Amino acid sequence: METLSRLTEARLIPLLRPTKPELTLPLLAALCSGGVCAAEFSMSVPFTPDAIRSGSRLFPDLILGAGDVTDVDAARTAIRSGAHYLSSPGYSPAIAALCQEQEVLYLPQCISPSELLEVKQSKLPAFGLFAPHLWGSERLIAELSSAFPDLVAIACRVPHTDLELMLQFSQISACTVTGLPIESPQELAVACEALSRLTAQL
Repeated sequence: METLSRLTEARLIPLLRPTKPELTLPLLAALCSGGVCAAEFSMSVPFTPDAIRSGSRLFPDLILGAGDVTDVDAARTAIRSGAHYLSSPGYSPAIAALCQEQEVLYLPQCISPSELLEVKQSKLPAFGLFAPHLWGSERLIAELSSAFPDLVAIACRVPHTDLELMLQFSQISACTVTGLPIESPQELAVACEALSRLTAQL
C-alpha cells in the first residue's frame, strides 16, 4: 500500500492538536519547511475534518492521517475529509472493515498479542504500538514484532524527545510524535528540521 510505504519512508509523523482552526495551515506549512512529509490530526479536535480537507487541498504532497478515531461515524467523517490513513487507540473490527472497504490504511494502536492476532486475522498490513515509551522494553517490542513478522510496526504517541530511542529498535518503522511546539509555526519548523536531520542519521 502506497500510504504505508510513504509513512515508513517518512519515519517521522507529528501528531497535531492545534488549539485554533487558523493555526492549521501555518502548522502544515511549518512541517513542510522543516522537511516533514506526514502529519496526524487528532479527531478529538472538533475542526480536524476541516483541517484535513484544507490541508489535503493546499499541501497535496503531505500524508495526512486522522488519529484518535474511536467509532465508525468518526472514521467515515475522516475518510470523507480526505485522510490518507486512520489510527485508533485499540483495535476496532468495524473501523478495520470500513477502511478496507474504502481502501484506506488503518493503524490500530495495540499493546497485546491478542490485539495483534486480530490485526493479522483482519489482513491489515500494519499496526501501531500504543505509547511504547511508557510500557515497552526492547525485548518486549522485539517479541511482539517477531511473533508477527509480516506486520509493519509504527510507534504511536511517542514524545519527540524519545524519537531517537524508538527508531533505534529495528522492529519500528516510524513514529507518531507528540510534544512539539504547535502554538508557534516558526518554532515548529525549527523543531521539525532538527528531528528530520536526526531521522536521516538513524
